[in-house]
Amino acid sequence: MSLRTAVLLVALVGIPLTAADPPRIPSSIPDSPGFREFSQRLEEYLNLQKSVPRLRTTKKREEIVARRQALAQKIRETRSDAKQGDIFTPAASEEFRRIIRSVFQGPRGASVRKTIRQGEPSLDRHLTVNSDYPEHLPVTTVPPTLLLRLPQLPPEVAYRIIGHDFVLQDLEARVVVDFIPGALP
Repeated sequence: MSLRTAVLLVALVGIPLTAADPPRIPSSIPDSPGFREFSQRLEEYLNLQKSVPRLRTTKKREEIVARRQALAQKIRETRSDAKQGDIFTPAASEEFRRIIRSVFQGPRGASVRKTIRQGEPSLDRHLTVNSDYPEHLPVTTVPPTLLLRLPQLPPEVAYRIIGHDFVLQDLEARVVVDFIPGALP
C-alpha cells in the first residue's frame, strides 16, 4: 500500500495504519477447513514477507528491477526450506481442485477455458516454490467466474495460471509462493 493510499484511508475512514499492523486476509473466505487452512498459511507467509527489510522506493526502472530481485532473494533466504504444498496444503489443494472442477464442468466451462487459454502460450513449464515467476509469460487472467468462488487475496499476492498449474504469486517480488500442480483440467 502506498503512503498516499494509506493517508487517504486514514483521512476518509479514520482507520490508523501502522507498520506494526499485521496483514489481513479479506474475511469473505468460503467456509471450509481447507480454505481456512489456506488462509492461515497465507497470513503466515504475508507476516514473513512483511518482515523482510525493504529498500527505498524509486521510479527508475533499473532500481525497481534490482529492488525486486533483492526482495526475492531475501524471501528465498528466509523461506529456504519452503516446498510445494506449504500454503496449498493437501486439504486446501483438494478444496481448490473441487471448485476449479465445478467451474470447468459448469454451464460456463467452455468460456472459462477460452478466457484462460487466450493469453497463455502452450508450453510445459516446471515450477518450483521460491522461483521467479516466468518473466516471459503473459499474466493469465483468472476468470471472474472462478475468482468469485475462491478465497479473496490481499493485494500482495495473486492467483495465476501456468499451463494446468494453479499458482500463488508474490506480486512485489515476482516469486512463486506455492502452486497446485495439474489443478486445471
